[in-house]
Amino acid sequence: MKRVIGYDWETFYATKQGYGIKELGMWRYLYDDRFDPYLLAVSDGEDSWAGPPERFNWDSLNGQILVSHNKHFDKMVTDAAQEKGMVPRFSPAEWYCTANMSSYLCNRRSLADAVSHLQGRTLSKEVRDYANGKHAPDMVTDGKWPDMLAYGRSDAFECQDLWVKHSHKWPEHERRLSELTIKQGSRGIQIDVDLLKKYIVLATDALRISEEQLPWIAEGRPPTSPKAIAELCHKQDIPCPPVKSRDGEEAFIAWEKAYCPKHTWIQQVAAWRSINKFLDSLQTIATRLSDDGILSFSLKYFGAHTGRWSGDAGINLQNLRRDPLFLDDRRWLISDITRLKQIASSPELPADVTEVLDIRKLFIARPGKKLIISDLSQIEPRVLAWIVGDKAMLDLIALGQSPYEAHARQTMNFTGGNMKKEDKDGYALAKARVLGLGYGCGWQKFIVVAQAMAGLDITVEDPEFVQACNDDGLPCFDGDGAPKMVSGYGYNSRRIVNEYRNSNPKIVGLWKSLDTAFKESVGGDFEMTLPSGRVMRYPGVRREARSVPRKDGKPGFERKIVYTAMIGDRRFPLYGGLLTENLVQATARDVFASQVLSLDSMLGLSVLFTVHDEAINEAEPGMTVRDVESIMSQTPPWLEGCPISAEGCEAAHYKK
Repeated sequence: MKRVIGYDWETFYATKQGYGIKELGMWRYLYDDRFDPYLLAVSDGEDSWAGPPERFNWDSLNGQILVSHNKHFDKMVTDAAQEKGMVPRFSPAEWYCTANMSSYLCNRRSLADAVSHLQGRTLSKEVRDYANGKHAPDMVTDGKWPDMLAYGRSDAFECQDLWVKHSHKWPEHERRLSELTIKQGSRGIQIDVDLLKKYIVLATDALRISEEQLPWIAEGRPPTSPKAIAELCHKQDIPCPPVKSRDGEEAFIAWEKAYCPKHTWIQQVAAWRSINKFLDSLQTIATRLSDDGILSFSLKYFGAHTGRWSGDAGINLQNLRRDPLFLDDRRWLISDITRLKQIASSPELPADVTEVLDIRKLFIARPGKKLIISDLSQIEPRVLAWIVGDKAMLDLIALGQSPYEAHARQTMNFTGGNMKKEDKDGYALAKARVLGLGYGCGWQKFIVVAQAMAGLDITVEDPEFVQACNDDGLPCFDGDGAPKMVSGYGYNSRRIVNEYRNSNPKIVGLWKSLDTAFKESVGGDFEMTLPSGRVMRYPGVRREARSVPRKDGKPGFERKIVYTAMIGDRRFPLYGGLLTENLVQATARDVFASQVLSLDSMLGLSVLFTVHDEAINEAEPGMTVRDVESIMSQTPPWLEGCPISAEGCEAAHYKK
């Protein structure tokens, strides 16, 4: 009979000396001369053992079920130790990850959090913190070795106990997704090393040039010095930039957009930030490469509440920069929105653009293979239309129209042929409306969303002043009877938001019904059952009074009643629009997850990694784009009637 055995490694790390997985990445960490797997701990629930790996009976693991809390780490440590001759090879029957299991069950990844939530027990990590910079002989000298052995046995036991008591709640297809995610990170991605070196040189030079344009650099102040920026703002009689953590990303972007055109130094601060972030990503990749140019990485299976994957350990493949950096003949970063749109629409690179730095070009196929990139086409609006029962839109989509064109025909008075070709700006606006407004987005955020999703500046035609209105939408007047005029910024965004809501009553109705159900759950838990049958849980719903930034944009805060629930170990305010977004994204994730498993079972194809609704595949020469698209265009039985479509391409490197 197979036994379930908790399996856990403790290895040397020293963060002060820059030796750790976060600092080096997994491969460099494992193949550094300092690599020292000094303690193995195992437990079958009745007996637990911990000690130096050379004293362990490795044959006892053959044919058994291993469980590790972070299998990616424990498996790669095992592989490296075996390759180096430190431990013998063995063959478990199965091997699972309880960190991934607990993420699925309760959105808690760490062992301490999982045990606390699922088992009601408290684990201490003091011994692990003490071990930073210590080898086993150091612990013996300090008298801490018995504590480390007890710590190892405890972790192995808790891991085994989690599996025994809760694994029946983790579906088989989710276990397969977990295993695929672990395999992807261990296998890694081929990097174009020569291009990486070139990019590092170019980005370093561009950063230096950008820095030289900042007035306070000569004074020895850092490029993004808040004090220097504030002083120059006061001197030039412009407001200081909003604080993102306090005022929000939208407020900061609005400030930057308002003052960049007239103040070159603000452009250069923004450019410095962008280039520095890009260069940091390049240097992280360079640090973590194996000798043959392979970048191992880590993705978090079920990293988000919706079930989507998330980035981990310094390289976030879910959030690579989408657009290239374009440098002009001065090596200045081109950041003007209009200019960037011109470059993007031009069939050839303009003469004044001397360098293009595209981080996605670094990710290539291994020799003898090719990349096939396939993306679900507008999966979220398709799912949203299916959930609310918008048959008219679904019928248009089934005829081959995109959800954006279908939306434009239904609500924007478009009556032409192919909208994407005939009216590019209108199509872009329809896309921004569908993607940005389906979840209750307000007018301020929609300005940012339209820019990010469609490259549209919807404030260009805003009037300078408009008449103010009260909360009931009635016009306001001054004491002398004259219309009370206020800034017209956001006029068109407000208009678009109102138009969308008036023309999409089914979607607005879903927001309201979820909002009402959530509020009625105060004092208990709120649950949403997805079309796939998976249940999303929001424990501990509360009604709370909180301080929030003022609606009128003035400094300060105001009191607001919000309804909150726990997601993982944190409490979040939730409302109908956000719950709708969770519902749609989780359903889209389940569609995509089923297709990824089908792709992974195809001979001659490996799913290298996934980004939201996109699969980046490494394929044998005989595989075709159509082979991949046919799999990804299948509608799951539980979503019957929802037209699913996919688009793919072959590419020499990763691209959108």
